[in-house]
Amino acid sequence: MTAFDPAASRAHLVEAGQAHLVEHAATLSETEAERFLAHAAAQPWAALAKAAQSESSSPATSLRPPQGLTWKRQQAQGGVRGRLAEMGQAFLAGGRVATILLAGGQGTRLGHPGPKGTYVFGPEPDRTLFKILGERIAAAGRRAGRAVPYYVLVSPATEAATREAFEEAPSWGLDPAQIHFVVQGQLPAVDDAGRGLLAAPGELAMAPDGHGGLWPALVNAGVLDELAAAGIDALTTFQVDNPLGRPLDPVMLGWMVERKAQIVSKGVAKATPDERVGVLARDISGRHRIVEYTELPDDVPESVNLGSIAVHAFGVRFLKDLFDGGYEMPLHRAHKKVAHLDAAGALVKPTEPNAWKLERFLFDIFPEADRFEVHEVKRTWEFAPVKNAEGTDSPATSRLLVDAEVRRWHTERKLPLPDPVSLHPLEVDGAEAYL
Repeated sequence: MTAFDPAASRAHLVEAGQAHLVEHAATLSETEAERFLAHAAAQPWAALAKAAQSESSSPATSLRPPQGLTWKRQQAQGGVRGRLAEMGQAFLAGGRVATILLAGGQGTRLGHPGPKGTYVFGPEPDRTLFKILGERIAAAGRRAGRAVPYYVLVSPATEAATREAFEEAPSWGLDPAQIHFVVQGQLPAVDDAGRGLLAAPGELAMAPDGHGGLWPALVNAGVLDELAAAGIDALTTFQVDNPLGRPLDPVMLGWMVERKAQIVSKGVAKATPDERVGVLARDISGRHRIVEYTELPDDVPESVNLGSIAVHAFGVRFLKDLFDGGYEMPLHRAHKKVAHLDAAGALVKPTEPNAWKLERFLFDIFPEADRFEVHEVKRTWEFAPVKNAEGTDSPATSRLLVDAEVRRWHTERKLPLPDPVSLHPLEVDGAEAYL
């Protein structure tokens, strides 16, 4: 381990345009200054400044609809779902799949204090989003005859509360040995000149590095190496704000196996042209990608209407080759209000956006895949987002969708409806709810 060199850290920060941080360090005690300088010098200032000073360069030119397994094809060719489901179920039974829940976000937009996964979706007071999704992972494991390795991506702000919530995992049907936590990284917030802001004396203003922070977090924690060593070929990802999310869907996994895909991404037909979801598309080079709704051009064709539901499957070998080869993820900027210390050391709480938060997008690696497949699914079966406290994509709208799916699932199988019907686990025999 290289010994910390304060002089070298100061010189590096000055060269990176962060001389004000060196000046701030001089106001701290020797111990505090060394800790602060070490942390500040480790940040990627050049990349942050470049991203902060660059307009978003949308790749969304000449977009075309993606190719893949469409819902219409699945309906027209009745045997395709069953055939793929058998292949995917064998993949699961062979211990070839792991999954990771993206759960680093707070429930701020829901008016909920704490991690979003601890939000009580109801109707019982213990039915949190964590529990609902955990029961689904447990059900898939019972069906497969083996526990599926379950990773949970947390942020520094949510790690402690999330770990505490998962102490209840045995009651969800999960074995604590199958659960692993990975901590998401952070990046400094910067001003228009790319200079770091101070949240408090000796403390940079930091923010989570986005859902794309999953990849450096997995690399840094050695998870990709662990998966490969354990013989796991596929890693699926899903987000905590969709109680209908099905990341271990045998049909999706069967499609991955049959097509020898490096990435499979689920999508649904957009509810409206202006729905706030990323869209799956092919660019002018023929590469598949997701384009965020904030970066869509005005002239996007009406045929590009397949929205992402943030459920994906990735080949572990593809991920290892990509990141072992030194792939660097791009940064995206968002103008935000960031409280910070001014030059006099007083805390300023701005009323207008004053700084850039930089983040990575998980799907920026999509164009790197040579074999990419899209799996279109039925929206009402798999997408009930919980993002806002009221209105669209709120708990109220999500509960109606979940209620309808529970009713459909039981009615089609001529099973009695549970009481209460709303939010009952979507499984009766193992993971049948996935089929």
